[in-house]
Amino acid sequence: MWSREERQYNPFDGQGNKPGDRRRSFQIDRDRILYCSAFRRLAQVTQVVTAQEGHVFHNRLTHSLKVGQVAKRLAERLLELQPEMANQIGGIDPDVVEAAALSHDLGHPPFGHTAEEELDKCAVKHGLKDGFEGNAQSFRILTKLAIHRIDYYGLNLTRATLNAVLKYPWLRSSKRNSRKWRKYSVYNLDQEAFNFARPPGDETQTIEASIMDYADDITYSVHDLEDFYLAGLIPLELLATDRDELNHFITEWLREFPQNKTAQIVKAEPKRFQNFLDATYNMGGQYRQGTFEQKAQIKRISSQLIQNYIKSVKLGIEYGISDRGYLQQHPHKEQELKFLQRIVWYYVISNPRLATQRFGQKRIVRTLFTMYLEAIESGDLSFIPVRFVREYLALCDRDYRRSRENQGEDISQEKVRMAVDIVASLSEAEAVLKYRRLTGISQGSFLDYWE
Repeated sequence: MWSREERQYNPFDGQGNKPGDRRRSFQIDRDRILYCSAFRRLAQVTQVVTAQEGHVFHNRLTHSLKVGQVAKRLAERLLELQPEMANQIGGIDPDVVEAAALSHDLGHPPFGHTAEEELDKCAVKHGLKDGFEGNAQSFRILTKLAIHRIDYYGLNLTRATLNAVLKYPWLRSSKRNSRKWRKYSVYNLDQEAFNFARPPGDETQTIEASIMDYADDITYSVHDLEDFYLAGLIPLELLATDRDELNHFITEWLREFPQNKTAQIVKAEPKRFQNFLDATYNMGGQYRQGTFEQKAQIKRISSQLIQNYIKSVKLGIEYGISDRGYLQQHPHKEQELKFLQRIVWYYVISNPRLATQRFGQKRIVRTLFTMYLEAIESGDLSFIPVRFVREYLALCDRDYRRSRENQGEDISQEKVRMAVDIVASLSEAEAVLKYRRLTGISQGSFLDYWE
């Protein structure tokens, strides 16, 4: 029987914990994630708009902290209300859930989803079949890239926490039209760590991963809406009171996704969704945009929404060879969340004003990937960031190459993966600075910090 507390490596006691450390194993996991440099980097990574826009909008760090908080409270509530079922389906630990939530976006590259798509194209173009995916990169950081001790790679987390991070617990499919081509949580090179985390052939989210996943949906749905409403980009008052505005919104939604069930429900029951928006967001015209009173009202509403969504789920169980747990969501609340997510997509993410930014961001990512891959293939150590030199030298080791080749591995693929790792590890400020210097746009200074 596999122990939930067993670690990837066990340098100390049987569970890989330090002698005398009074923290529980899962508390150690949570703390290691909180203190790793990959987590700090998220302060300079886009959530929806660039992190340079300031404190008005969430970045990946503030988003992750809130997902961690919501996930932990959700786990605590389920444990309190359904302790026997939680035990029957393998256990729920709030620290595991919080650790997974804090780490769920570690793999996001600079500039968010724009760079994610561009890095995937670059990697696949250079023969890396499983390309790039933010969830798989998060798992790779936790098990391989993060620096914690000199005698192993990664953070050496427990099996339970690694399992809870696996939102899409499978490798990339070879079929481009498959959902598993677009979303997956493990690269081929990280299959050994994946096999440690879970039994072979099991492609089902753990209940702790499901809690983390749902907390992510709640958090970004509410705070993205809050951000862009306060910024004047989302006309919630019109959606709540103007039938024409809502009809136009629904028409565009169905034009893009004719089979979308939530869009069909909104079209069939427009008053329910207008009442939801009106009761939740209508300021009644009594507060001016951006006043203390309006912001306080929005904060109250956000808190109320999050509590409502937390209270709308309970544990379910699927009986079989192994009893599997899942989250039962109230259908109305699930539809509301998808409705809120579409509002943000329609009025903000698909806004043409972001198109110019995205074009430049893609060029930065593409150029940096090409330059780092050329440096890796030519052996130019001066171009390779210091934190990747040890891994690069291992790739160059003759015995290592022979061993990998005997296993049927292609070292050139590992070099492409390293170029992807380097670009994905940059903050947005780093990416822009390195792009400007490497392309000669800015000479910089000899005394500039250059990692």
